[in-house]
Amino acid sequence: MYDAVVVGAGPAGGMAARQLATAGFSTLVLEKKKIVGEPVQCAEGVSRFGLESNGLRPDASWIEQPIDGARCVVPDGRSFFITHLPGYAIDRAAFDRWIVEGAVDDGAELRTSTRVDGIERRVGGWRIRAGSEEWDARTVVAADGPTSFLAKRLGLVRSQDQIRAYEYRFPKDAVDLPDPDRFLLYIGERYDGGYAWIFPKGDAVNVGAGGHIDAHAATVAFCRERGLDPERRERIIAGTIPYRYDLAAYGIPGFAVAGDAAGVTNPMNGAGIHPGLFSGRLAGQFAATALEKEDAGVMAGYDRVLKQSPFLDPLLWWIIERVRRWSDRLMNTVGGELDGLDWRAVNLRFAARTVLRKPGLTLHSKEFLRMVRALELCEHYGW
Repeated sequence: MYDAVVVGAGPAGGMAARQLATAGFSTLVLEKKKIVGEPVQCAEGVSRFGLESNGLRPDASWIEQPIDGARCVVPDGRSFFITHLPGYAIDRAAFDRWIVEGAVDDGAELRTSTRVDGIERRVGGWRIRAGSEEWDARTVVAADGPTSFLAKRLGLVRSQDQIRAYEYRFPKDAVDLPDPDRFLLYIGERYDGGYAWIFPKGDAVNVGAGGHIDAHAATVAFCRERGLDPERRERIIAGTIPYRYDLAAYGIPGFAVAGDAAGVTNPMNGAGIHPGLFSGRLAGQFAATALEKEDAGVMAGYDRVLKQSPFLDPLLWWIIERVRRWSDRLMNTVGGELDGLDWRAVNLRFAARTVLRKPGLTLHSKEFLRMVRALELCEHYGW
C-alpha cells in the first residue's frame, strides 16, 4: 500500500510527485515511456514566471536559450508583440527528467515502461493495474496525458476536443531567423484558430504548425514558403494537444486529474508546460493534505480551485472560437494597426483613432475588447 500513486512522469506528474514525496509520503510514479520525456511532444517553450510561480528555478541542464517574449505575425507579414515576459527554450526531455528526479531524490519510486490499464476503488483507496502487476494506493493523481485513460475509466470525461501539432527541428544554420531572441507565432485562416511557429532553441530551431488542421501538411507548406528544406531536419516531433475538455470533476475523494489529462492546455496558444506544472503542484498539495488529515474527501477541493484558475477561464475558449472565424483580411487589418507595437498599446485613444480610419472594425469591438483581456491572461499564465 502506497500513500500515493502518480500516473505519468511529465511536468504535471513530476510536480505532483514532488509535493507528495517532499511531504514524506510513500509515492510511486508510473510512466509508460521507457525513458522519461522521450519522445518529445512539445514546442519546448516556457515563461520564467511559469517556472518561478511553481517554485522552480531555471537550471542549465535543460535550458537551451533565454527568450525575450513572443511576436504574432499576420498573413501579410506584419507583426506585433504579444508578450515581453522573459522565458526559455528548453530541452523538454531533460526538463521532465529533472522534475521527476527531484521527486525521486525526496524518496519517490519511479517505474518506467509501465502502461497503466486499470483502476478500481478499494477499501481505503485504489488499486492500480499495469498488465499483471498491481499496486494499492490511498490516493491517485492521474497525469497520464491527453488520452486521459484513468479519468475516462472513472467516467469523469464528458467530452474531449483535441488538435494536432507537427514540428521539424532544424539545425540553426538551416533557418534564416526573423527574430533570434523571440518566439514567432504565424496566424491565418489556414490554421483554423491555431498557428505556425518558429521557435529558436540554442543551436536548433523548432518549426511547426498546429490547430484543427492537417498539421503535417501545414508544416510542410509553411517550410516551403520560407525556403526551408524538410530534408535538413534533425528530428520530427508530433503530438496531440488538448483543446477543450469537459470533465464532470477534476478531483474526487482520493483522486485528481492534472496536466494534459485534465485538458488544462491554453486553447489560445496550445501552451501546456505551465498549466501542467500548476495543476500537478496543486493536485499533489491536495493529495498530501488529504493524507495528512486522513480524509480522502479533501481532494475534491482540487476541483473547485482548478476551475477557478486562469487556465480554465471560459474567456479563452470564447475568444479563440471567434478568431477561428476571422478572415486573413481582418487579421491583416489588426496587424497593420499594431505593426511593431505591443498589444498593450490598445487603449481608448488608440481605439478611437483606429475606428475613425476604419469604421468597419466596430463590428468586432466586443471581440477586440475580450481579446485584450484574454491576452492579459495569457501573458501571465499561458506559456
